[in-house]
Amino acid sequence: MITSRIPALLAVASVAAFCGSASAQVKTWNFGDRNPSGSCTGTFAANNTSTTTNNGNVINCTQQPSGTVVDLTLRAYSTTGTNSTFATAAVNDQNGNGVAVYNTTETRNGAAPNHAMDNDGTGIDAMLLRFTSAEILNKITVGWSGADGDFQVLRWTGATDATVTTVQSSIVNRSASNMLQSNGGSWQLVSLVNGTGGIDNPNVTFNNFNTTNASSSYWLISAYNSGFGGTGFTHGIDAIKLLGVGTGVAVSAPGTLALAGFGLLAAGFLRRRNAA
Repeated sequence: MITSRIPALLAVASVAAFCGSASAQVKTWNFGDRNPSGSCTGTFAANNTSTTTNNGNVINCTQQPSGTVVDLTLRAYSTTGTNSTFATAAVNDQNGNGVAVYNTTETRNGAAPNHAMDNDGTGIDAMLLRFTSAEILNKITVGWSGADGDFQVLRWTGATDATVTTVQSSIVNRSASNMLQSNGGSWQLVSLVNGTGGIDNPNVTFNNFNTTNASSSYWLISAYNSGFGGTGFTHGIDAIKLLGVGTGVAVSAPGTLALAGFGLLAAGFLRRRNAA
């Protein structure tokens, strides 16, 4: 009798394990958090200075709410004009609003949109996210935006074990259009997001823009850049500050119901076996 119950119990246990594993894939990072646990650390570019010594800086982040291991790094890039090639830029700390970008032509005087990730004419800013494993990027929280806040999300489609040096070489000294996989590059446009203007408090989170659940270890978030493609948008001035991102796919309610159904079936099976 004991032996006959094992397959049913194992079936229920395996379903529970599967659902638990899927749920654990959901991860979040908050770039506005400066607490010791779950913080982003590094030498940020400073407001109200003219220095460019922080260009190419690397910011290290851990998961929320209680991560302890760095599993995401941030790097910044910007063109030197609307349709020029990219160069390294600097990640700037915008306190509670998150992180932004300073390029080499901005005065860093603290005036908007210089301290945002923007496309105001002095350059088009972008930020590279490097995860320690392939992730499904599907949530971006904006802590501040200017009059408009359109942005694009791209993923690396090159070698899965590519180094940061290799990935950076696919960005620096290349134009946006030449970075695309369709033009011989290694980047794919995942989404063009119609952002919201005037974000400040409360924040705004954009979800489910990654409709195919595409994954990668490297992601690029850019202020709207026509070179990356997408229709129906104009340059204008788009400016945002990134407050956080989220990855993974949460367990749906149908999955939870399925688990409960398996449990009921297993219980009925055991009752019938006991009655026999």
